[in-house]
Amino acid sequence: MPVYLAGYINSNGTVKYGGGFTVTHKLTGAYVITIVSSKIFVPVATSVALRLIPRVAASQADAFGNFVIQIELRDSSTSMIDGDFTFIAVEKSGP
Repeated sequence: MPVYLAGYINSNGTVKYGGGFTVTHKLTGAYVITIVSSKIFVPVATSVALRLIPRVAASQADAFGNFVIQIELRDSSTSMIDGDFTFIAVEKSGP
């Protein structure tokens, strides 16, 4: 069975639900989720609010043995905006 992590992230970058990861939020609409794991994950983000468009901007292993996911949130005019979102990251199986 593959490993997965999921969470609900508040607009200010705090974790409402979930664990096994940390979140940093330094720029408007930009969130970085860090999973302490050498595994590779496939992430998906979903919006909690109407007219909020989440995007997985990047996901990759870093030099410190972590898996890092960069999430961007935009409004319908494509401006970066803070907002609540959920995500799930499922361990990639196979090569």
